[in-house]
Amino acid sequence: MEKETPVRGSGLGKNHSLSVENRSRAVLTGVSEVLGFDENQVSLMTENGEIALTGEGLHVTRLMLEEGQLAVEGKIDGVFYTQRTRRRGLFGRKDP
Repeated sequence: MEKETPVRGSGLGKNHSLSVENRSRAVLTGVSEVLGFDENQVSLMTENGEIALTGEGLHVTRLMLEEGQLAVEGKIDGVFYTQRTRRRGLFGRKDP
């Protein structure tokens, strides 16, 4: 019997990756939700918690939530992880 292994980079698994190239492009995998974005910050959720990218002139160049992928371009000056996991909806239940 074959064992199933989680697929790296899938928005459905627990793994995620972050690659920053020359502080001008970031590629993330394992993204389950985009919480918000503007030219100074992109906030997103992974199964491991929230990630915020900060900078100037940021814009999302690729978003494929089915595959858990996101690409951002602009001047990236910070990456912040939080312990907060998926947000809870009304009456404490998890949002779908």
